[in-house]
Amino acid sequence: MYLQAFLHVLEYERTNLTHFPEVEEGVGQLISTMRCDNSWRASWPSGGSVFHLTELMVQAVRSKCTLTCSFIHEAGGQSSLCTESGVSPLHAALEAGHWNLARQMLKNMGGCLYVTDFGGRLPTTMMSSHLRQQLEQNIYDKERIQLEDLHLKIRDKVEKQQVQELLRVQKNLFNTYWGTITGNTATTIGEEPFNKAKVLLTASQGGMLQLIYLLVKVGGVEVDTQVDPTNGTTAIHQAASHGKSGSVLLLLSLGADPLLVDLYKQTAPHLAAMFGHQKAFELFREFLDHQEPSCRAGTTPTDVKNNFSKYLKTYNKCESNQAHVENNPIDATINLLKRTDIKNLVKTAPKVTVDYTKSEAQEVKEVITKEMKAITDKVADIDSTYTGTLTLLGSTADSTRLYCPDEFDFNLTLKSFSDVTVRIIKQPKKDVLLSGHKLKIDIETENPSLQGNRLMSNLYDRVRESLKSYVLQDERLSLVPPGVTRTQVGLALSLAWQGSEYPLLLVDIDLVPVLSVLWPKEIMRPPLTPDDSQMIHLSNTEDEKWRCSFAATEVEVVKKLAPQERQVFLTGKTLLSYMKAEPWMPRDVKNQFSWWDSRYWSIPIPAGFCFKNSFLKLLQVKREKKIQWKEEDTMAHVMKVFEVMCLKTDGTKHLVPAKVHAYFGGDYEKPKVGEGAPHITEFLKKSLTKLSKP
Repeated sequence: MYLQAFLHVLEYERTNLTHFPEVEEGVGQLISTMRCDNSWRASWPSGGSVFHLTELMVQAVRSKCTLTCSFIHEAGGQSSLCTESGVSPLHAALEAGHWNLARQMLKNMGGCLYVTDFGGRLPTTMMSSHLRQQLEQNIYDKERIQLEDLHLKIRDKVEKQQVQELLRVQKNLFNTYWGTITGNTATTIGEEPFNKAKVLLTASQGGMLQLIYLLVKVGGVEVDTQVDPTNGTTAIHQAASHGKSGSVLLLLSLGADPLLVDLYKQTAPHLAAMFGHQKAFELFREFLDHQEPSCRAGTTPTDVKNNFSKYLKTYNKCESNQAHVENNPIDATINLLKRTDIKNLVKTAPKVTVDYTKSEAQEVKEVITKEMKAITDKVADIDSTYTGTLTLLGSTADSTRLYCPDEFDFNLTLKSFSDVTVRIIKQPKKDVLLSGHKLKIDIETENPSLQGNRLMSNLYDRVRESLKSYVLQDERLSLVPPGVTRTQVGLALSLAWQGSEYPLLLVDIDLVPVLSVLWPKEIMRPPLTPDDSQMIHLSNTEDEKWRCSFAATEVEVVKKLAPQERQVFLTGKTLLSYMKAEPWMPRDVKNQFSWWDSRYWSIPIPAGFCFKNSFLKLLQVKREKKIQWKEEDTMAHVMKVFEVMCLKTDGTKHLVPAKVHAYFGGDYEKPKVGEGAPHITEFLKKSLTKLSKP
């Protein structure tokens, strides 16, 4: 039904485009694709610069072809970019009195009311005062909801207060702006100072076009203000790295310098290319007439763009690149599994596992560890609370990282606190239902550094303070947006590595401050616990509580797996990796690992937490019963791991997702549900049955 409606509209619009042959031809190709089996893949013909696509969009606007405009916009056309005709598509819509089309551009096609045409006209001057007020109020409300949603999501008190302050600033700026337009008296911004860099940072990261404009034109904020001193980035750097092409265009129109460099000599085009934001990159390339400055690592924006493509190919996980068309999560899961080469999965897993004992992977590990040691040493000089030992954990430490050496987890084990007493608390039934675990851990101390969530919160402040005066020493390494961010138990750093074997890596680093305490007798020591593991770690959480951390114990267990045990673990991890996109991947790639029903949703698959802890439970049974795992049975054992994440209902063979508790300290941590595990189990069972037949 929807397809027929689309075809009907496109056929009608095609008849209105006879004076614009190229646009008419593009619509014809769209119609032909929609009439084929791959109708869902219909898109505007590839090729053409952003300026050329925008000129085609102007032509479609003048013929009042809204659907055609939306397809050209998806291909890279910019609603507010001025072309050789002297106007933008938005200006063209307003000139022709196509008010609804203009609304659609502002709402769904990245249009901006605050970018002028070649004659210096703002779109706001081309409409009635009633329409202008209505549209600007709508934009204000939309951006306010965006900020309010951000305020709800944030748990950290300091950041929550910052967003609350931002909401106040937005309101005052808009009232002052509108008072100037209407002649009404309004509160002047000068009477209420605010953190200009912080507000501009949030606005540019979030693509809040009206707020950016008000900050510069009403709030008096310099458009090239440094918004993040830890890496020396400005608003245009941030907009580029977050793929906000509308913000990039607005900032350029406001006079932002696109060739301004950060602390690592990276320009905004470098960052747009580094994060795979093709539209923003093309916009810069057209504006800069292919100027190609080099950053500290020696790469130009085009080099970085090409290196991003190589990085993406390294993570190529499926034989087929067909996007999902299902609007059913089960069908989408099965479709992904069918694209997986189950027969050769056991052989593939070792090939995609990073070897940290040689080549550049070893170098990346050594350099990042050295840099983190330097940073934490500077932090300790500022605040002796953070004097301690840096320990590498996670998949890098136990050598089970897949594809690329781009994820590192560190614990900063602090010097012993003599005035800390550990308490084990049995939770009331209602709290057990809310939290999902029976016990919780707490500490008693008079040390002010350990009160509330100061331990993890202050670390964030100290690291940011340190990075203002410390630049990463290795020229292949740079700090990139979002730079330093808070996590539930510490902080994260975002880095980029530009080497030879790995011309580009987007490196995520987690740093968690922990206290080391003797393993309390109340906390069970499961059978796989190493005999020499006598300590556990406690981490401070953003909600002012404490939690057990057994990451170091897990590393010791995984590092000592027998070859066949390790093969099962790596094969299962590889299978799961085929079913999810990495956070840094472009939206079109992420959508291949999604299902849709009016919007895209992540395919329900078990978290890595579920897989690791289910594997450890199966491993315990294997060792207790002295079962021998054979290489030819690897996939059968992988299937068993997923089966551990399932429950059988009503005494039948029907499987449903089960709650998976942590193998170590499961009574102290919220379990996770093994989403998708039943479907993966059933699929593997059928696949293994087929493979076993002659």
